[in-house]
Amino acid sequence: MPLAQVTRRQFLKISAATSGALAAGLAVPGFDSWRTAAAAEAEEERIPTICEMCGVKCGVIAVVRGGRVVRLEGNPDHPLSRGRLCARGNAGMMSLYDPDRLREPLKRNPDGSFVPISWDQAIAEIGEKLKSIRERYGPEALVFAVHPELIAPWEKRFCDAFGTPNFSSHAPTCYSHRTAAYVATYGALPAVDYANVRYLISPGRNHLGGVKNNDLQKLAQAKAAGAKFVVLDPRYSEFAAWATEWLPIRPGTDGAFLLALMNVLVEEDLYDRDFVAARTAGFAELREAVKQYTPEWAAGVTDVPAETIRRVARELAAARPAAAVDPCWHGGLGSMYYNGFQAARAAACLNALLGNLGAKGGLVFPASVKLGSIDDLGPKPPKPAAPRFDGAGGPRWPLAKDLGMIHTLPEAIETGKPYPIKAAIISHFNPVRSCPDSRRWLQALRKLELVVVIDVQMSDTATAADYVLPESHYLERSDPVWVTGDTVALRRPAVAPLHNTLPEDEILRRLAEAVGIGEYFTFTLEEYNDALLRPLGLTTADLEKAGVVRVPVQPPNYDRLKTPSGKVELRSEAVARAGGSPVPAWEPPLVEPKEGEFRLLHGHVAVHTHTASQNNPYLHALMPENELWIHPDPAGRLGIRDGDLVEVASVTGSERLRAKVTAGIRPDCVWMAHGFGCLSRAQRRAYGKGANDSGLVPIRVAPISGAAAQCEVVVTVRKVGG
Repeated sequence: MPLAQVTRRQFLKISAATSGALAAGLAVPGFDSWRTAAAAEAEEERIPTICEMCGVKCGVIAVVRGGRVVRLEGNPDHPLSRGRLCARGNAGMMSLYDPDRLREPLKRNPDGSFVPISWDQAIAEIGEKLKSIRERYGPEALVFAVHPELIAPWEKRFCDAFGTPNFSSHAPTCYSHRTAAYVATYGALPAVDYANVRYLISPGRNHLGGVKNNDLQKLAQAKAAGAKFVVLDPRYSEFAAWATEWLPIRPGTDGAFLLALMNVLVEEDLYDRDFVAARTAGFAELREAVKQYTPEWAAGVTDVPAETIRRVARELAAARPAAAVDPCWHGGLGSMYYNGFQAARAAACLNALLGNLGAKGGLVFPASVKLGSIDDLGPKPPKPAAPRFDGAGGPRWPLAKDLGMIHTLPEAIETGKPYPIKAAIISHFNPVRSCPDSRRWLQALRKLELVVVIDVQMSDTATAADYVLPESHYLERSDPVWVTGDTVALRRPAVAPLHNTLPEDEILRRLAEAVGIGEYFTFTLEEYNDALLRPLGLTTADLEKAGVVRVPVQPPNYDRLKTPSGKVELRSEAVARAGGSPVPAWEPPLVEPKEGEFRLLHGHVAVHTHTASQNNPYLHALMPENELWIHPDPAGRLGIRDGDLVEVASVTGSERLRAKVTAGIRPDCVWMAHGFGCLSRAQRRAYGKGANDSGLVPIRVAPISGAAAQCEVVVTVRKVGG
């Protein structure tokens, strides 16, 4: 059928055929069947490894009996877990023993169904197709899209060896604005010394929703010591409820609030004069720029009273340098709003006015560990000659160089510009539901000659693939070494693979051979890790025994930053060259709801990770579907009561879910948790549960960073059932 005519009903029919190919999974034992008498009586083994239930990569201890994982614990020696795990980390073994797991390579039939094939057949056929595409269109016709995990250096090496510049991650849907703004201002991305912070402003980051284990433990430590947390969020999030103060700011106006704080600091002489004079560049221009952004002006923009803005600014200044504006992902500074780059720049410059860089409780750069080179393991692939398909790093998007704009792939496929894209390899990533406009993504992927998905489960994106390659679960495999702070750790297998799966290093090695670039992958994973560890006097075998090793580090250099001036650049020429205001400036959000409309917001919750965990038995039991948060006032006008089924509609589609009527959200907004509304029948618990926010969001490209601006969407809501 023509791609433009693929309907949701037809897609679900194809998805049903997919689940038929996996029907044998019904005979695969679930977790309870592993609880045999022999396992119960077996001696307990404790294996240190690394979690992959989210992107944080905490150190875990896998407790194994009789060859079966019986529980997971936080590794007390690893700095990211410190003996504790979140709900997702604890649930990792359930994804290992999930009967819905992918268990063997699959190939799509012409009718859309999938059939099992051997690894040899899959690799050979994919290799031939990739070679043909490279010969006919050039190597840049391949896009490799990932949610970057530990194997990312191998994926990037594969791209270089193949000759494509198009290695892309999920950055524009998460943190592009923040990262581009801080790199332009500080030369690198700092973090907050959460354990010692005394005053923290969080522009939309929900620490108790998008849980980062180590950060949350440190924030709890700071709160116990009397720290004050101020949360800017249109919704009464979990972190807002835990914080000292919640300011229900108008969506997309965080930048105005931060500019007004700078106005107060400068006009009332509350900033760190010594730091600004010695370690920043461009203060004179910034000072002139912020004069117009008074608290009274900001109050009209943000709905936060002027007296509140002044009080927060004075409290912030009183706590410096142990005071900070959180360099958030998501929220007002991440990738959610069209104006988020300038908001993130305002946050970066405001931090500089507090003189908190390198200070206890302020912004800190991580120490670095000097790893070895793999150059003696074989030839280094040449850098690809072609420009990226999305223009990242080019004249129009210079600050997006390392971030990319993967959400623009459908347009590139549809138009053939700047050149034809004909193949995609997608790993640890589900863009059909993680990127805006699910329908457009599905239609675009069907236009490609080759789509290969590497995953542990049949994701929505996998149902649109030509080949699905099952990766071994993180508890079944090793990966490249993981360095965080002064700690080096190793993911090592806790159990042997349960199914006919492979780790991705082996998948890439075999694909490289099939494509004719095998000379760049002549080493094993162990040899790769040994080469990296050599300057530290360690080997893979050492890490297998110890699990976690503390190593010497190089402290960060705060005196000479990686900016052209070597200082914090309050005025950035790099931003000016990219087409933005060189000093932080107010830019309004892109859309504004009219009477009877709402701005649609979405976010994360503590028990799920993106679209990856909704089929996990433990986590599904905790939260099987999402709800639409709506304020009582508009709900009353629309006749909506708590628990009613409602339809949310936007320019890209409509979704149905249950209403949560609550005063914990502004009347001009509605909110839903991201990651639900699974379209893959092969995920039998998650399928059809809740609503898919990505189906409501159009594809947009925000200025400077290229972020996806996913909260720049207006919707209508109506009741459709009780």
